[in-house]
Amino acid sequence: MDIIAKIATAIAMIAVVVIVFFIVSELIRRNVFNKSFRPTIEICGISFLWMAFMGIIPLYHSGGLMRLDFLISRSKGTARDIMVLLNKLFSLMLGVIMVIAFNAQYPFVSTRFYSTFAMKIPYTVQYVPMAIAGGFMALDALRELIEWCARVFGRKTEGEEAKAC
Repeated sequence: MDIIAKIATAIAMIAVVVIVFFIVSELIRRNVFNKSFRPTIEICGISFLWMAFMGIIPLYHSGGLMRLDFLISRSKGTARDIMVLLNKLFSLMLGVIMVIAFNAQYPFVSTRFYSTFAMKIPYTVQYVPMAIAGGFMALDALRELIEWCARVFGRKTEGEEAKAC
């Protein structure tokens, strides 16, 4: 998972560079040469989606996404365990829904193509990162749920620990 998060970070950074490059070059092209490159908007749109969805992966993996940590950090015992469980379950559901949404959209977006590109590039290009990020979130949340179950249900009571010694 660490390697996937690092690769996603690199992809997100490349997407930002692509956006900046195309916007700056389009500004120069329009203001200096009075010309325009038609695919700029579509390239920036595709890059933005790759940046956003690939950016979710390292954030989720490192616990950097916005969540209810302020509540979890102030709670103890069973209430804390329940909140952590709900957090992981919602993350798992969100990841699964992202993959399902991609699969539902695939028949439509795979048959439509960008009009400004010389090559036939399907709209699928901009939806793939959603499926990748969703799959990652679902798998990482599942891993975290398994760890949570092992920690919570694997606990020994004080009496069991004394007997084991």
